[in-house]
Amino acid sequence: MFDSVKKLTLAAGVSLIALTAAASAQEALKISKIDVEASYSAAQDSNAASFYPDIAIDLRTAIAERVPTSDDAGDPTISVDVRKISLDGATMLPETQEFNELEGVVSIESGTGDIGGLAFPVNIKAVSGDMAAPEGYIVMPPSDGDFYVAMVNFFADRVAEELAGMNTSGDGVSK
Repeated sequence: MFDSVKKLTLAAGVSLIALTAAASAQEALKISKIDVEASYSAAQDSNAASFYPDIAIDLRTAIAERVPTSDDAGDPTISVDVRKISLDGATMLPETQEFNELEGVVSIESGTGDIGGLAFPVNIKAVSGDMAAPEGYIVMPPSDGDFYVAMVNFFADRVAEELAGMNTSGDGVSK
């Protein structure tokens, strides 16, 4: 009899954990629209726009692959503003088109267009060896693969991580 009670309790506990996980998964922040723009293109001392004219499209695609999306216009939207592409701080990139810094700001708006005051920076810097990243940057070790794709994908990964950490319980979305 005691063994039956233990098995029943264990089964009920496992079911409760599964239901809790399912409920949490249903509360994941779903995004109805992703807008990406590159405001750095207006900077006079930047040639990144001519080297990377499709970065907004590429970032939007990469982010959409990583965050839960929705067709419900009432769900929140995110806006990404890419503000800087540089090589060790220099926004005038060399003819080799190398860059190792990608900076932007992500804003979250409610489905009604109200800005909920939620925004976070995403600052990516690829460093090699013992080189230290500036304060506020996330270090991304360089790879031998396509550097541009690696930077775009790492930026999108960071956006997805931040969105996954948002609190969706209650009346709105918060950090």
